[in-house]
Amino acid sequence: MKAFRLVVSSPDGNKFEGDVVKFDVRGVEGELAIMAGHTPFVTSVLSAPCAVWLDEDTKKAAVCDGGLLTVGADGATFISGSFEFTE
Repeated sequence: MKAFRLVVSSPDGNKFEGDVVKFDVRGVEGELAIMAGHTPFVTSVLSAPCAVWLDEDTKKAAVCDGGLLTVGADGATFISGSFEFTE
């Protein structure tokens, strides 16, 4: 799988910044799996479990309290009031 740049920020600062192969979140319209080459868009994200996939076999589970996800040609940025890895 091809990697893309993901930045996860909260009021406490950046919670994650690096290359990932997938980012799973729950948007207002349902589950989203962001991968390299995804169509650019902006959406609200609901409070729910989410996951950062560092490679095809390494998943870091997390929880967020919702926020705003922006996906562009150069990667994705997720801004949340709270984001914590559970592992």
